[in-house]
Amino acid sequence: MMLWLSQLVHSFLRFIMPPRHPDEMRVFSRAKDVTNASSLLSSLKENYHFLDHGLGSILVTKIDYCKCPFSQDSPGEHEFLLVTLKESVGARRTAFLMVDRLHDDLKKYTGVEELRADLAKHQSEEMNEIEGTNPNSSSSSSTSESSTTPTTPWHTQSRTHRSIAKVKITIKGDPSDALDRLIILPNRRDVPVQFDVLMTMEFTQSQKVTLERFTHLLQTTSKNTPQYHLIFAQCYWYAYTIWRVLEMATLPRVYAHNPELAKRQCSHRLTGYGNRLVLGRGKSVNVMRSPETIKVRWESEKATEDEEWAELKQDLHEEARREAEEARREAEEARHEAEEGRRQAEAARQDAETRLRELERRLEGFEHPARSANAV
Repeated sequence: MMLWLSQLVHSFLRFIMPPRHPDEMRVFSRAKDVTNASSLLSSLKENYHFLDHGLGSILVTKIDYCKCPFSQDSPGEHEFLLVTLKESVGARRTAFLMVDRLHDDLKKYTGVEELRADLAKHQSEEMNEIEGTNPNSSSSSSTSESSTTPTTPWHTQSRTHRSIAKVKITIKGDPSDALDRLIILPNRRDVPVQFDVLMTMEFTQSQKVTLERFTHLLQTTSKNTPQYHLIFAQCYWYAYTIWRVLEMATLPRVYAHNPELAKRQCSHRLTGYGNRLVLGRGKSVNVMRSPETIKVRWESEKATEDEEWAELKQDLHEEARREAEEARREAEEARHEAEEGRRQAEAARQDAETRLRELERRLEGFEHPARSANAV
């Protein structure tokens, strides 16, 4: 899609632009402008300033569910989340994250008709052949899914599905093994694509979602289904799943800006918004990739994640304590050295004064005999 080219151009411009103003959030100072959930988590865990001042205090305050409008250049109607982050203490600065599923299917569509035909083909296959929603096969399908890992290839006779590419389309900043993309933006106006906001989710202080917790949700979702799929695991599935998990977990305020726009969520113009073919949610997603499953996994990993963050913070404090002790020891040594220097200087002064007095007495002795001789 043209989205990736736009992001590449945007990233290049960011690198040649002047550095950020001091009043912009700097928790991402050790991350790239274009990164991914796993890389961002690793970066934050090594970021002294984040561990010391940002951990637990940088909050997700708002999420916009965004959709790119249909066009001949971008027929896929890409969906992504635009996340507003704000410091809850200190300078209370703001930053933005554009949260995106990486597209790793190299299939190119030459026009709208080809895309329409592919969607119709998938629509006729999706329930019976792939997801096993036929009442006679649902039980066995569920059992089979539960005994396999999320990385199991799609079980289908569809040549289109079997042709899914193994190499990802990447831009500068995307590791070769990345599953998602996060674009860090200082301002909302820096989003590099045209988009409509379908819905907005707002969080209060009591519905606290921290940056580290949110990033872990992104990572959990990506790892659940690392293989891209046109119908079942694409940008629609990724954005909706994260949205729905947060909706269930925090009960935030959710509102649509326009009911007609809201109908476009997880659906495409070519198959009718909100009708016929719905992608990435509902019947097109089995239990292993459902928001409910990912929510359970995300919450089950919370204790381990919290423990790791606590250990990192403790290590930081221990390191700071050791550095403070070392600084105090060095200061004490410097004080002792200064005291020794003053003592030696005082001793030298006293020695010099003693020698001076001795020389003065000797000089006086030389002068007195001379006066006595003159008197005779």
